[in-house]
Amino acid sequence: MKSILGALCAFCLAVPGGSAKVVDRIVAQVNDDIITLSDLNREMAELREDLATKYSGERLEEEIKKAEKDVLDALIQEKLLLQKATELGFSANVDIQVAAFIEKVRKENNVKDMQEFERLLNQQGRSLPGFREMIRKKIITDGLIQELVGSHITVLTTEIEKFYREHAREFTKPEEVALSEIVIPVEGAEDEAKTKADEVRQQILKGESFATLASQYSKGRTAGKGGSIGTYVTAKLNPETARAIADVKESEVTPALKTKEGYVIYRVDTRKAASLVPLEEVKQEIQTQLWRQKFNPELQRFVAQLKEDAYIQIFTETK
Repeated sequence: MKSILGALCAFCLAVPGGSAKVVDRIVAQVNDDIITLSDLNREMAELREDLATKYSGERLEEEIKKAEKDVLDALIQEKLLLQKATELGFSANVDIQVAAFIEKVRKENNVKDMQEFERLLNQQGRSLPGFREMIRKKIITDGLIQELVGSHITVLTTEIEKFYREHAREFTKPEEVALSEIVIPVEGAEDEAKTKADEVRQQILKGESFATLASQYSKGRTAGKGGSIGTYVTAKLNPETARAIADVKESEVTPALKTKEGYVIYRVDTRKAASLVPLEEVKQEIQTQLWRQKFNPELQRFVAQLKEDAYIQIFTETK
């Protein structure tokens, strides 16, 4: 079979009637399977369009050549995985999974029926049989990889705990403050606005309700909500506000501050200190991250072994 396929690499399908126009040819052989130029071009179509928006001239040609090499390698890898899956029986009985996946996609995109779904695929330059085949290959290769690679990867509790300790900063919730405001605009003389703001502040210090005074005197957008402006990460506050509330305790207020809106009095409603998220809350997240870190090298080793055991020939001309 190998020698026959090797001979075919020099054979090009031609238009009937003696025309020498080439419409397809073999670009790679993977054991007893072939990858054709049309296979490569189909995978490259969208990528070529994307590259053409970023590059032009010689640089575009260089980027396309790089992309073709990567895409061809991906097609070879897919062939190897599918061959191994067939050998081990992973390719059997996937039609139900394919149908279920397509139905899920149809419903998630609110497509009323399969006829409409096929029409939308055609608009995107795809066919329903081609889409089914793409999903079939994905389900088969994912199942193979999970069984032969993923299921053998373990993440120990000690590894999770070590990662948690070493990346404590990533799992620390920053300080947050809930603030309220009273805005006294400068509508006449500035000193009058300042005096009014100071008077309102004194009323607050004497125990009057901040929310009541906000609804009575504030001209800000939050007046109708008792002055509440919400909860913020302290580090993300505007620098002037952050400095003003830095040493203000819960339920206390700042002096009247001059801003572009007028004079503002802030109250710190609540202040939640920075805290480390408990390990139990992030354990699954860490485990997934560590699993992925181990998975990629293991997958590369698995594919490298498949390549080493396979007969692969690439026919360098790709145009």
